[in-house]
Amino acid sequence: AVSPAPYSREEVVAERWAVIIGISSYQDTRIPSLRYASKDARAFYDWLISSDGGKYSPSRVRLLLDKEATGVNMKNVLFDWLKQAIEEDMVTIYFAGHGSPESADSPENLFLLPYDVKYDSISSTGFPMWDIETALKRFIKAKKVIVIADACHAGGVGQSYDIARRGSRGIMVNPISSGLTNLSDVSEGVAIFSASADNQFSQESKEWGGGHGVFTYFLLEGLNGQADYNKDQSVNLGELSLYLSEQVRRATKNAQSPCVSGKFDPALTIGK
Repeated sequence: AVSPAPYSREEVVAERWAVIIGISSYQDTRIPSLRYASKDARAFYDWLISSDGGKYSPSRVRLLLDKEATGVNMKNVLFDWLKQAIEEDMVTIYFAGHGSPESADSPENLFLLPYDVKYDSISSTGFPMWDIETALKRFIKAKKVIVIADACHAGGVGQSYDIARRGSRGIMVNPISSGLTNLSDVSEGVAIFSASADNQFSQESKEWGGGHGVFTYFLLEGLNGQADYNKDQSVNLGELSLYLSEQVRRATKNAQSPCVSGKFDPALTIGK
């Protein structure tokens, strides 16, 4: 008799965990609001826990919207809560909101902006990109991690950028996408989906599903079956990346091109 092939850890996902963060309006009203970031996050959360969608257990998904998405709460879910995941598990992290360098003169210091960020002190109140790297290196033990981020809505946010723009310095490159892409170098098994390239801005409009960011609109369309190119009733990361690239570029007339990076298994699926 032929013995069955042993399971490899790469083929098995024991449990799926997710952290979903969406921030449309900020405590400091000098930070420009976004129209649909928190709505996008809620829609992705709804898909994840749906019996027709991701089939995640709600107890393994944390949702932080607007005022709940403080810097402390973001750190707590990434550093402490996700420590529960073991090596065989899979973790999905989704962020929709502003991302920005510290200032126009310090483009290498990158931050995601939590709800309680301060307009005039991004460096001390933003959520540093290196804290996400720390989470991936030191606290999240899962060997399969998917990071999905729509954080390039402006060329930079905060006092230093407004001063630079008033001085007629055109700020057209926000390197947040490169910063996200670099997270894929932390280890194998990390997949990074960023909504746009460094020299582009992420678009949001009523024309996409009645009000969504174009990236998340097609993310959900793809996950709901539009990206199932091989008709196997499942959408894997390889299919999803192809679908997102084509549809977002087509819908924005090439003004926005999603970026996918990392050494990951393209046959992996976000849902069950």
